Amino acid sequence: MNTVLYMDKGRVTIPKESRTRHGLENGDAMLFLETKSGDMVLRPVKAEPEMSLVQHLKQFKGVEMPKMKFHSAPRL
Repeated sequence: MNTVLYMDKGRVTIPKESRTRHGLENGDAMLFLETKSGDMVLRPVKAEPEMSLVQHLKQFKGVEMPKMKFHSAPRL
């Protein structure tokens, strides 16, 4: 376990060994999580998923995807 310093503007330096192990580069996005117990966790965010949910589900035998009825994005 490495100790890191909290710097001005909320900056924290991730140790080089960890950056190398996770393939992090300058400008990569990180997800910040805070647990109920107070632990703070940083997780790398992949820019694009390796495959879409539909592509993932098509890998399972016997799963049929319903045909899309709408041509626009769903409302959020």
